[in-house]
Amino acid sequence: MMSRVYVYNLSLRVLVYLLPLFSFGICAYLRFGTFSLDIPGRQHYLILFLFTELAWILAADYSKLSTVADLFWEYTGIRAAFIACFTTLLLQTALLVFVRQLVISRTFLFVTNVILFLSVVAARNFFRLTSASTTWPRKCERLLIVGTDQYAKRYVRLLRRIPFFDCNVQAYLQLPGQAVLVDDAPVISVAEPLRAETLNVDEVVVAVPPSSYPNLSTAIENLEALGKPIRAVFDLGPRLSFGSKLFQAGRLQMMNLAISPVESFAYTVVKRTFDAVVSTLGLIILSPTLLAIAVLVKLSSPGPVLFRQERIGRHGKPFTLLKFRTMHCCSKTESDTLWTTRNDPRCTVIGAVLRRFSLDELPQLLNVIRGEMSLVGPRPERPYYVAKFGEDYQKYNMRHRCHVGMTGWAQVNGLRGDTSISDRLQYDLYYIHNWSFGLDLQIIFRTAFVALTGSNGY
Repeated sequence: MMSRVYVYNLSLRVLVYLLPLFSFGICAYLRFGTFSLDIPGRQHYLILFLFTELAWILAADYSKLSTVADLFWEYTGIRAAFIACFTTLLLQTALLVFVRQLVISRTFLFVTNVILFLSVVAARNFFRLTSASTTWPRKCERLLIVGTDQYAKRYVRLLRRIPFFDCNVQAYLQLPGQAVLVDDAPVISVAEPLRAETLNVDEVVVAVPPSSYPNLSTAIENLEALGKPIRAVFDLGPRLSFGSKLFQAGRLQMMNLAISPVESFAYTVVKRTFDAVVSTLGLIILSPTLLAIAVLVKLSSPGPVLFRQERIGRHGKPFTLLKFRTMHCCSKTESDTLWTTRNDPRCTVIGAVLRRFSLDELPQLLNVIRGEMSLVGPRPERPYYVAKFGEDYQKYNMRHRCHVGMTGWAQVNGLRGDTSISDRLQYDLYYIHNWSFGLDLQIIFRTAFVALTGSNGY
């Protein structure tokens, strides 16, 4: 849900910020017969455009035209758009007064702001109407609702009215002493064990009255083990803001109770952009090496070049991991449940070399490009071991709150292969709670050094 709000907000912000470019282009065509500023004195109009863009960004942000915070509370947005455009016009006029060398058509200046006003009103109304449309495509979010009384019933009704996403309540979690007034999904007692494999949910939403807050601590601790995002509904009014912990979803304000850097905007956008660019360049640059390895694998033993295996990714979603095959072919049951050990007799001669220098992992660049993995993150595990470790180690499923990676903080600290799961979990949790782009770069450089030296590889 939170990522949906971020994407929607980012889309609106980019569109609003680009409107001066649109208005200048249309006005240039109407005034001079061209969409470009290939006109006499174009350097003056270019300076005006750059100044207008800066002034518009400031005015749009101040008037909250570039966010979805007030999008569903206003009727048309005319007042906010007028204030922002009028402010921009005043600043443009001030520029022309103080910089008399600029020669600008006054008609051009006026028409540009009229187009800017009409376009921003149209853009925001387009966003509002399409998000509220029942025919507009939207992903269904599977929710676990904490609460079973009249508050939960009311908040679920409001959740289902939120634009730009659809929700499906999978179950309700009943706190001690709560009345059960909901009947549209199964009710689970907080005393019952919560298992990620039995609760097929995408997010957890806490919807309880303030009187139930003292009973939340134990429930939240158990819910964190599911490895799913946890949100709480706070009906505090439309104008309140608590920064990154509170976000607006339609007419509801929700606060992260288990916020971490891996749920931040930087993690969502910066990390994904970096992954996509580096992985694509990596595939292009390493293509001769990948081809040579593929030939060697094919010649080393009968079987396919690529080894495909189901792994568990972010939020517990399975995906097919790709690797160069390094072992002789065996049954699926054996490959899914048997742990790889040092000097494993199943390895081929070429496979042992590939595993030592981590070259067998290179096809996972395709997994990264597809968004199933990241360059850096906890290593993905097989479903059999996820279920096993989830029972044996507390908070193991918290690893799935972020993207799994080709390499991770545990691996560069020597915890690779047949090593302590408990120690590996502590390093993975450290990464989740302390993620930064700088930490990712550090892990990538250390991984390159480890791969070149062949240490800890088998």
